[in-house]
Amino acid sequence: MSLGKKIFVLAAVFFLLPCCGGGSGGGGGGSATADTTGAMRLAWDASPDSSVVGYWVYYGDRSGIYQSYTDTGPVPNTPVDFTLTGLAKGQTYYLVVSAYDQYKNESDFSNEVNGVAR
Repeated sequence: MSLGKKIFVLAAVFFLLPCCGGGSGGGGGGSATADTTGAMRLAWDASPDSSVVGYWVYYGDRSGIYQSYTDTGPVPNTPVDFTLTGLAKGQTYYLVVSAYDQYKNESDFSNEVNGVAR
C-alpha cells in the first residue's frame, strides 16, 4: 500500500526529561555557544500500515516551519517511544512526524505538536 496519500495521525505525548548535570563556571571572554544538551521524549501510536518501517521527526522553532529532521530508524513497538536530542534547553519546538516504508515512500505529516526542550 502506498503511503503517499495515507493520513497518519500522531497522538503525541511529551515527557519532559529531567535536567541532567550542571554546567561548569563561566570562563573569561570568548563567544557564547548554544546549549544543545536539551532533549524531548516523544511517544505516539504506531501506524497500523504493515509496510511502515520507520518515521521521520521534523522539528523547528516556529509553527509550520521545520528546519531539521531525524530518522527514528526501525520502530518495532507501539506506542513508539523516541527521544529527540541535541536541542536547545528551554526552547519551544514544533514537531510533526511522517511514516515511511522500505522504499522511503513517505506519508503525509501528522498533526503538529509543540513542547519545550529540557
